[in-house]
Amino acid sequence: MARLSRLFLSTTAILAISGILLLSGDRYDWMPGLDPTIDPSGIKTDGSRALVRTLLLAAALAASAMMALITNARTRGERLLPLVLSLAALAAYAVGGA
Repeated sequence: MARLSRLFLSTTAILAISGILLLSGDRYDWMPGLDPTIDPSGIKTDGSRALVRTLLLAAALAASAMMALITNARTRGERLLPLVLSLAALAAYAVGGA
């Protein structure tokens, strides 16, 4: 059961990190490539992308914390995996420019 929960939590964290990376940037970044007169910073957005990225960050950190607290780690790699996933989620969030 511990292996199954560790697999589920690590998969959840990895999918959340992937979602953070996929939602990085602004949805209007492509517009100056087609028409250089358009300034994408002048376009107002609703901010839903930033909200979803923040929720995905919270999910990745929660899954990593649950993995560290709930499951019994036997090896050094099992002990370091939650830390690595947490750092990867924070790095993906920071690189994405939120």
